[in-house]
Amino acid sequence: MELDIRTEGATVTVKIVGAVDTEGGKELSDAVTRVIEDGSITEAFFDLSDVPAITSAGIGKLLRFFKHFDKIDGSMKIKGISAPLKEQFTEIHLEQIIPIED
Repeated sequence: MELDIRTEGATVTVKIVGAVDTEGGKELSDAVTRVIEDGSITEAFFDLSDVPAITSAGIGKLLRFFKHFDKIDGSMKIKGISAPLKEQFTEIHLEQIIPIED
């Protein structure tokens, strides 16, 4: 798994390439937490268009970030999602919690 994290003002965009497994979930959590720790980031976009699969650990991290941004009256969206991941998210109704734009 590879991460490309870019910040611009109060917005962070996280592009993930590759499957997100338990180890990748921790790496994702550590990297994004470092970016949002200072409190100036209020908007996040996650690009999952190159993620073929994600474990429950990775989904848990996304939910944790969503709760963080919701708590600070910010926003988080998934912009770009692979077909297999969209199917997985639909099966577990994650798209009803985290906004997804194809």
